[in-house]
Amino acid sequence: MSVIGDHAAKKLEKLMAREARAEEQNIKHALQDVKKAEKAVKKSVKAVEKAEKKKQKVLKSEHATVKALNKAQHKHADVLEGEARAEEAAAAQRAKEVETDRGVQQTRAELESMQMTLEGNAVSEA
Repeated sequence: MSVIGDHAAKKLEKLMAREARAEEQNIKHALQDVKKAEKAVKKSVKAVEKAEKKKQKVLKSEHATVKALNKAQHKHADVLEGEARAEEAAAAQRAKEVETDRGVQQTRAELESMQMTLEGNAVSEA
């Protein structure tokens, strides 16, 4: 071989070694990027799972709240119904009281009338 041929071969060898090192560095960086991407995917999967758990927990809480609200609404309706029944009973009792009072007034009037009649008879007999 000639000196120029040796020199060109060495240059070519150096160039190939440099390209091999660059290629090796590119592969190393690509592997690091893949590892980072895999780590990010795992992290996002965990975040999705956590969000799903939180969603389920919120749904469970919502169902419990709706159940409690329905129970409270039914209880409120029962109380209103009881209040209405009590008011009806009180109104009936007031009506009965008025009727009884009328009966008492009528009986007093009849008693007074009888007493006057008795006194009138007693006076006329005497």
